[in-house]
Amino acid sequence: MLFRKFSILLLFSLSVFSFSGNDCFISNFDVAVTHKSFPFGLLTKNISIKKKKCNLKVSFNRYKYLNSSWEVDICRDPVHIKETTRTTDVIRKINECTNVKNSFCKEYLTIKKIIEDNGLIFAKGNKSNLDSAHGKVYCSYLLLNRYLDKNLVFNSGRDYDFISKQISTDGHESDFSIDENSGTADF
Repeated sequence: MLFRKFSILLLFSLSVFSFSGNDCFISNFDVAVTHKSFPFGLLTKNISIKKKKCNLKVSFNRYKYLNSSWEVDICRDPVHIKETTRTTDVIRKINECTNVKNSFCKEYLTIKKIIEDNGLIFAKGNKSNLDSAHGKVYCSYLLLNRYLDKNLVFNSGRDYDFISKQISTDGHESDFSIDENSGTADF
């Protein structure tokens, strides 16, 4: 009986404090995450993400002088990345990213790794709360992965609640559920 109450409470708390895919898509925000880095925490790494409507701008500053910047319009076809570090270079997606040797896949994997290693790990707050830094970084991560990896070109007025579902390694969407009998979560 105690497990059932805990399961219901956990399920309620997960649904109340999580944002929907639609909330993520229509939100506008600026978020910055800074953390100490090599050597001995003397230098810092900064990632900032600005989302305004369909445009996401990811800027990464490592060790003060090494700056990188990318712009992605998730509502524009063909799928592409604007790398804007020095000049604006447009990198179009030609093939799926099974082969990392092409320039699009290298840029996509670079952006993904930077967001994972410097944003998702160090952002404060709860990833299910779109008002927290972690929630904003996670929202950006979801949108970029759906656009750059899964070729989803977003369009206003459509339902995007499915983007908050987990994408498994085999490419199928899955959502977590809680087993009422054991009180354990299944992802």
